[in-house]
Amino acid sequence: MMNTRFENWIFNSYSPTAGGLALYRIFAGLFFLIFLFPDYDLYSTLAHLPSAFYTPPPGPMMLFDNFPPEIFLRFVHGLLMVSWVGVLVGYKTKWSSILAGLCMLILQGFMFSLGKINHEILLAASPIIMAYSNWGTAFSVDSTLGEKEESVEGWPLVLLALFLGFMMFTAGFPKILGGWLDPSTQATRGHLFNQFFVRERQEFLAEFAVRFDVAFVWEFLDWATIIFEIGFLIAVWKAAWTRLFICFAVIFHFSTMMTLNIPFLVNFLVYAAFIKWDFVFKSLNKFLAYMSNKKFGVMNEDKWVWLVAIFVGALFLILRSLSDAGYLLTPAEPSLHDVVLISTAVIIVIGLGAKKIVGTVKSTSS
Repeated sequence: MMNTRFENWIFNSYSPTAGGLALYRIFAGLFFLIFLFPDYDLYSTLAHLPSAFYTPPPGPMMLFDNFPPEIFLRFVHGLLMVSWVGVLVGYKTKWSSILAGLCMLILQGFMFSLGKINHEILLAASPIIMAYSNWGTAFSVDSTLGEKEESVEGWPLVLLALFLGFMMFTAGFPKILGGWLDPSTQATRGHLFNQFFVRERQEFLAEFAVRFDVAFVWEFLDWATIIFEIGFLIAVWKAAWTRLFICFAVIFHFSTMMTLNIPFLVNFLVYAAFIKWDFVFKSLNKFLAYMSNKKFGVMNEDKWVWLVAIFVGALFLILRSLSDAGYLLTPAEPSLHDVVLISTAVIIVIGLGAKKIVGTVKSTSS
């Protein structure tokens, strides 16, 4: 019985379609290449640091005594770009996905050997995990070339949710050990003071938050943060719970961006995997069918999807260009694209929540 429940959780929690996974693959490729790609100028700095600065975390990076030559880092950087382009267009998708993850792991390993480790492991893990979902089955060069079509798999989404849950747990559990639940202190407020006065992150609502002096509210935020981060690992047991906690995460990151000026945009690449892309795919299909019949004549599905992808990619590029130019906000965190993307995500979450509430009220009253 236990094996049956476990197997049902692993293999039946998610039932993605080839079209839905393909849309996520294209979105992930555009999102990573335009917003999350590592800084090219960093490698020159790393390669010229003295060996005394090389303090790798426990793991394979300890096999090295120093940072590698700049040419090696730039070579891996180039492979990372090529592999993610392969993911985007769906060329040798499984191997492109695995290579993208491995290249990111190598670069992260050296980046984090300066002593500071960022919570970005899912940038490397997600393409490797999603490689086994067969997300290159549709809207890809592979499908155009007539590569052997493989059935899509839902279990990688469960594994990705587990990775996400453990990442959140490792953020929440040390807070318990660090005294966040002590009612005599307000750790969230202390963190805010550090960001505001030491790091000089003073945009948006930061000043208002610093002046907000209501102890029980700050204590509530301490407890809510820990419950949210610890609870994420429990939520992976059901797909609906996972999606609910991801909605909480979007709101949480929006609030940290507005008060602490920390955007956590990296996480949104993974959160997007749990969007109901099958619903997006069906809605897009209806729209494309209407446009094809009414406006532009008959055009096959693949061409329409890639036209939409080009349009979205162009919007992303414009947003990134404005952000890098310092339009409205400085390029430093949170940048313009951080604010626009995370604000858009929270608007979508609020809209979905409102729709759910209205639907529940209607079904209850009828």
